[in-house]
Amino acid sequence: MRWTIRRAVEADADRIGEITVAGWRHTYRGIVADERLDALDAGEVAEVRRSAIAAPEPMAVFVADDEQGRVRGYCTVGPSRDPELAGDTTGVSAVLYTLYLDPEVIGTGAGGALHDAGVAHLAAAGFTRATLWVYTANTGAQAFYARRGWTVDGEPYQGPGWSAPATRWARNL
Repeated sequence: MRWTIRRAVEADADRIGEITVAGWRHTYRGIVADERLDALDAGEVAEVRRSAIAAPEPMAVFVADDEQGRVRGYCTVGPSRDPELAGDTTGVSAVLYTLYLDPEVIGTGAGGALHDAGVAHLAAAGFTRATLWVYTANTGAQAFYARRGWTVDGEPYQGPGWSAPATRWARNL
């Protein structure tokens, strides 16, 4: 399958909300409490993503369009909002905040294409290091990121309001 990666626009937000809810429910059953997954609201997620789409550089949201032009995945990248949590010691690092796909397109290359676009954007913005968080029990995502040069960068941590313990991963850009 061929993917077109582009910057998200406000009109993509509702679809991004749907993808987030579907992705969470598909990937996090058994990791996150069912009550939390069942309560997810695509409209609420869309509002949060609208803010990210409208945010100034270097924040960016990328989407993957399939051959019919339908958004099937997205990623959000930008500067760290919490340098201490990011493990920053010399400068502000970048963060890959989200990368979600329609469950139907997992394994088709959309995730890798989105990842690469996000990482390239961060490097072009001048960042030299990036971090991300992966639920510690999400071995599939860990393998995905390890194949792309990310390494574990800390002990599992469960911050206030987090649904499950997560592990920080990092890579140089």
